[in-house]
Amino acid sequence: MNKIIKYNRGVLMTALLAVIALGFTACSDSDSSGGGQPEITGVRVCDPEKADSLFTKSAQGQTIAIIGHNLGGAKAVYINDQKVGFSSTMNTDHSIIVKVPSESDGFQLTAFNSDLKDEIRVETDGGVATYAFKVLGAGPVIQRIQGSYPRKTGDILNVYGLNLYSIEDMYFTDATEEELSTTKWEVVPGNRVQVTDYIVEKQDRYLNSNQSYEVSSQLALTTPDLPFDEGCLVIECAAGIVYIPYTKVPGKPVITSINTDMPIPGTDLIIKGREFVQVESVTYGDITLGPDDFTVAESEDQITIAFTEDLKPSAGFGTTLTVTTPGGTASQDYFYVTDGIILNFEDGFATDNGWGPNGTLMSEATSESIPYTSDGKFWRIKSTDGGWNWWATMCYFRKDWSGNSFSLPGFDLIPASTSTDDVYLAMEVWDNNTDFGGAQYPFLHYQIQTIGDAKAYCAFALVVGGDGSKNVGNWVDGDYVEKPLRAIDDTQPKEKWYRHVVKLSSFQTTDGSTWAGKTYGDVKAEGINQIRLMHMNWTGTPSTMDIMFDNVRILYVPAAK
Repeated sequence: MNKIIKYNRGVLMTALLAVIALGFTACSDSDSSGGGQPEITGVRVCDPEKADSLFTKSAQGQTIAIIGHNLGGAKAVYINDQKVGFSSTMNTDHSIIVKVPSESDGFQLTAFNSDLKDEIRVETDGGVATYAFKVLGAGPVIQRIQGSYPRKTGDILNVYGLNLYSIEDMYFTDATEEELSTTKWEVVPGNRVQVTDYIVEKQDRYLNSNQSYEVSSQLALTTPDLPFDEGCLVIECAAGIVYIPYTKVPGKPVITSINTDMPIPGTDLIIKGREFVQVESVTYGDITLGPDDFTVAESEDQITIAFTEDLKPSAGFGTTLTVTTPGGTASQDYFYVTDGIILNFEDGFATDNGWGPNGTLMSEATSESIPYTSDGKFWRIKSTDGGWNWWATMCYFRKDWSGNSFSLPGFDLIPASTSTDDVYLAMEVWDNNTDFGGAQYPFLHYQIQTIGDAKAYCAFALVVGGDGSKNVGNWVDGDYVEKPLRAIDDTQPKEKWYRHVVKLSSFQTTDGSTWAGKTYGDVKAEGINQIRLMHMNWTGTPSTMDIMFDNVRILYVPAAK
């Protein structure tokens, strides 16, 4: 699925001045006296490349210039019938500079309030001027389509996605996904067949983890008479154009994500994607699973595997997970890369530094009263402090006392040029409902030491200072910069094993050295000899942390294309 969003969020002062200048030069001297009936002739955006173009749409939060005549001394400006602020000092007879409000600030879109109008309204002593103008929501996304096979005219197709509202056009094209994704175009190419019959099943609006509004959408369309067997379904919304492959017979499956690359026995491996139709097998390494070994969701977008000890692949048998259906195969690389494990707490794998207060090495044999499982041994930090805590219970291991590096994945698995934004310190964790409270209360300190203890890279990755800097060894008032113990989807599960990740680009030293902007080749050249995970609490409020760790590793998750 690909997306083409047709707006630009750049807000540059140089462009703003250019817009104002254009507003002046577009008017004759006879227009400059003001006081007459106001008129809006257009809207410009503050983008140097588009400063001479007029627009009828805008993203939220974008600064725009309302251009026209007799706009001086404006008494009020409304967008979508809602009053917005503007600078009177920037108000001339020919322009008014305003910032389009955002939903997160309480601004309402016409898509969710039919009593409002898609327009700008300016009120002056000389009268009222209006201009048709639409404020856009978040960009649309089609996640999957579902319907019976083989598909035929009149069948109902369910379309699932995000922000599929303010729809301006919907059609099928015989242009394939490859053609659309590799060709530059202003108008969607191919032979079109319009969708004339569809209903909106669901539009659930909510705040996402980034505190931005998005809408979970479901549409039901009646399949038109299509003269082609494959192509794309295209939906043109006010905020952009999206498309997804369509086939009359089962299409090639697509894997969009897996919940973890190294599942703990006793947990579920969840594969998400689309076109999981009549799944024949799931394979990885030397493991092959048939239809009786997994469950495919009725929505055909998820495969669930109850992971057990005997489903762990043997080392050296490959690291690719593949789903096979009659429509083809889909693969996920970097699955169960044992070369990336730094700590699995088995005998002889690493050396405990023995610093106190130390956490607890646990195993199935000694944890029968705890309702979870793990593959062999694992580590537990269970710690209570009275506040102002810079040193508490930890997990602190080194490869050996000779200063050797832990084994790290080779460049055949993680290319040397890979950005540290795409390489993570990952681990399976179980959080027994730790209360992370507010700013700096408590948090997990991550420390990676290189070969020969040359450098100690720290990541107080969950805390950011009030000045925007990350804290490394010094007290700075701040807040969490991301969810504590977050998964890659920014969630924070409780009382279950899941994969927790921290980008290597988050690590830096007290003297300012950082892995931000570096490559995996740089990290591998320095090597990793020690790693420490430690409970910290920089407030006077007592705190408790109870977290289990297993399979601490270096993980490559390629950026989405």
